Amino acid sequence: MNSSPDLFSTIEKGSTRVLFLDTETTGPDPSAAEVCEVAFILAEYSGFSETGPCRRFESLVKPSSPIPPEASAVNGISNRMVENAPAAAEIREQVESIASQADYIAAHNLPYDYAILKRQYPGVFSRFAPSTRIDTLRLSRHIWQDIPSHSLQALRYRFELDLNLQGDAHRAMFDTELVRELLHHSFRQPQLSHLDDDWNGLVELIASPLEVKIFSFGKYRGSLVEDTVAGDPDYIRWLIRQKWLSEEHPDLYHTILRKAGNSK
Repeated sequence: MNSSPDLFSTIEKGSTRVLFLDTETTGPDPSAAEVCEVAFILAEYSGFSETGPCRRFESLVKPSSPIPPEASAVNGISNRMVENAPAAAEIREQVESIASQADYIAAHNLPYDYAILKRQYPGVFSRFAPSTRIDTLRLSRHIWQDIPSHSLQALRYRFELDLNLQGDAHRAMFDTELVRELLHHSFRQPQLSHLDDDWNGLVELIASPLEVKIFSFGKYRGSLVEDTVAGDPDYIRWLIRQKWLSEEHPDLYHTILRKAGNSK
């Protein structure tokens, strides 16, 4: 670990520290993609109220292989832009310095970013257990169950999260700022009032099962789960006996159990 002076040692002891993050990457597969830009905001909280100034770190990153044009079309980062950027290993000290200060990490669709960061920076990100991970995508689905899209950019315009922000969508620091604004907006919703500033309770809520309305696979792909439970109980009984269902689709698994129980 970094032995240089701690740049974040002014954070008050006893407070809760959240590391908001976003990565721009070379592809959609988290098992193979590399970062081409990273951004972090370390914020300090008393309860759910932010206190003190935030600490920020961002950097373009030169991956080991050229950025595919399909990835550049999404994030706007070209090979020319990262030509003189540091490699991931060259910013390890800065990344570990800021990440090591955090009690929780937060991102939109956090499992994607976390898988990549854990692979590229295992020394610091391996320590973040599931109980310390805040996925604002799942949080949004819990709070606003009936809106058509929970993408970060759709939420940005729905709730005007960017009123005090400057930058470009799908760039790492701008999206990190959006995640922070989204979490703060979520704290003001009545659906979270029962948490009483409890970060552990927030994580437990996020991890709790979501209701799945439509099948995304199999012969009933695109069909309502409720209709399938009622219309083909033999298929449902077969499906819930499959071990992979609870492992790969836990939300669907819990939705089926709930609806099957209610239909008896």
